[in-house]
Order: sequence, then C-alpha cells, then structure tokens
Amino acid sequence: MNPKVKAIWLCAVFVLASCKTTGKLEEKVLAASPAPDAGYLENPRKMSPHPERDPFDRVWVSPTFDWNRYRKLYVAAVDTRHVLAMSLWERMNVRTIDVKQDIAELAVEFRDDIVKSFRDDPKHHFEVLEDASAVDAETLVVETALVELVPNKAELGILAVAAWAAPVEIGIPAATVAAFADQGSVAFEMRARDGGTGEIVAMGADREIGPMRVVDVRAMTWYGNVHEIFVDWSEQLVELSNTPSDVRVKHSAYFTLLPW
Repeated sequence: MNPKVKAIWLCAVFVLASCKTTGKLEEKVLAASPAPDAGYLENPRKMSPHPERDPFDRVWVSPTFDWNRYRKLYVAAVDTRHVLAMSLWERMNVRTIDVKQDIAELAVEFRDDIVKSFRDDPKHHFEVLEDASAVDAETLVVETALVELVPNKAELGILAVAAWAAPVEIGIPAATVAAFADQGSVAFEMRARDGGTGEIVAMGADREIGPMRVVDVRAMTWYGNVHEIFVDWSEQLVELSNTPSDVRVKHSAYFTLLPW
C-alpha cells in the first residue's frame, strides 16, 4: 500500500477505535465548547445539559410540555440581532468583510432547513404553517436566533487537503494541524411557545464546529460545515418531536471518514 494512503487510514482507524472505547475523551477533544449566553433567551439559566435525552449543549423543557399536544408548527424567521462578536483569531479571515450578508442569508437557510425537515418527516407529525396569522392553540411556535457564526478559514482548509500531497513526514503533521485550525463554528438559541397562550414551553442552545475529517473538503469553503450542521440540527428537532422523553437523540458525529 502507498505509504501516504496507509498513514491516512491508520490515522482514521486510530480515531475510530478511540471513538468506540473512549467516547467521553472524543467528546472533550472534538466537541465545540458551549457558546456564552447571547441575550436572546429571557431565562437562559434554566437550561442545563441533558445528554441522556437531548443532543444540544443545554435545554429546558416545561414539565407540562408534550409535543403530541400540538398538530401544527410555525417556524418564525431566524433572529440575527444577537450574533456574538468574533475573537481576534476569528476575525483573521478575509471572509469577515461579508459576514453581515452571510448571516442574513444563512438565517434564511436555517429556517428553510427546519421547515423542510418537518415537512419531509415520514410520520407527518405537524402541519407546517407559513402564515403567522394561522397560529392557534394547536400550534407550536419555534423561535430561533443565530448567536454565533464564524466562517471556516478556507485557506487553511485548502492547505489541509493539499498537505496530503506532500511527503508523509511533512504532509501528515501539516494536514492535522490545519484540520484543527481551519474550522469555523455556529451556534443557536431557541425557544418554543404555545401558540394559544404565548407561554414558553421549551428552550435550547447549542454550538457546533462540524465533524473532524481526515481529508476535509467542506473546510475548503467558508460555510461548508455550517450547511451540514443546520441539517443535523433540523433532523434532531424532528427526532425529538417523534420520540418519547426517555429516548436519547444522539449528538451529531464528532468524526467521519467522509471528506464532504
């Protein structure tokens, strides 16, 4: 076997083996740290981690909340007024000149992904409404804010992929360092309201950086991981709505062999 290909697969096998035997270690090393409160939620201190059920960093659910109480769903436009300021390292990215426009476009994409996931749900749990005036006591209203959006450092993503073409002793260390450094991040805060009373019945918050890849093609674009994360979040919401409260909805993968 080509030494370079062998090295890549040995690296992948090592990580996968670690995933099976040391899941907690994998989470600590590859998981994104929670985002600070952005001010979108009125009582964020109510939230706490519940990994036995929820895939998000922190959640709060009213003791009386039941997904099955509702047969309609309305997804409000995603709020973009609470995006946290980026750090100096995060601002060292030429893409930051267009971030405001990016945030607006990605907010629309996130809402569209949530709507699509619920509409495509084979169980057809909800009638998804487009008109806010149709919200009634049978409607669950989902309100979401993007609170962090840091683009991938696409130039490092390109470097990470290109590094595998270098000699093994140079390419593997360079690709590994670049792979850890190139990833951006995205975070949301979310609440669900009873359409009849306006009462907040659930809240959640999460921050993700996308799965670690040996060869990361998604990192070669500014928001490749963000598009993937939006879909994961949307599908996790659907799974939460369709499963009993004692069923664990798994967190998105921390590592994948797929390059895209």
